[in-house]
Amino acid sequence: MWEPASKPLQLSLPENVEGEFHAVWMNTRTPAPSDTIPDISHLHFVDPIEAQSFKVAKRAEEHAAGRFLIAYLLQQNGYIVEDYQIKRDEYRRPILIGPEPISISITHSGGFAIAIIGPTELSVGIDVEPNSGRQRNLLPLMASGNELEKLETAWDQDAETASTLTNLIWVLKEAVQKATGLGMGLAPQSFEVLGKEVITIHSQSYRVYSWQPLLGGQVTNVALAHRTDRRE
Repeated sequence: MWEPASKPLQLSLPENVEGEFHAVWMNTRTPAPSDTIPDISHLHFVDPIEAQSFKVAKRAEEHAAGRFLIAYLLQQNGYIVEDYQIKRDEYRRPILIGPEPISISITHSGGFAIAIIGPTELSVGIDVEPNSGRQRNLLPLMASGNELEKLETAWDQDAETASTLTNLIWVLKEAVQKATGLGMGLAPQSFEVLGKEVITIHSQSYRVYSWQPLLGGQVTNVALAHRTDRRE
């Protein structure tokens, strides 16, 4: 029977975040491929059929952690957890269904899981990655135009700094993909985030943030994107 690996802790968001968003994080286990898949079917937001499809323990652990954190956030903010369900849309984005429209986003990587809830349905995306950098050969898969040129120049000047920058941009793009609800249906090369605070996707504006909190004593890269009425 699955149990959380650690206690959920508040994730501090940038002071200039627009809207009443609440986020928490916790450690997750990093099981080996041969480890037994934990039973996560008792968790309220876990679909038993989906849970049975997981082939490795790591996938079940991450799924359980994200669902557990959403339930925790709802309870901490005065909602009745049992009034809500999580369903997936055509892009497999998790949607919170219930009496009030609440946006949610979940991310997990490097032994961490983060969940966030916000006031507007389908408006928020969050992503986390350890501060371990990215390889240069990823660039054509994630950037184009001026953004790609700036990244290539950064790599020519200082590979270590450029690797960190590449990771930050990757995390920002993942957050935007989640906020739009399109996921990988929105190609990361099709929009730029480098040096921007607001970006426009399909005539809708999104405010983007990135920061590097210490989670469990480890520097991590976190990015947040949410719908906004502001324009560049």
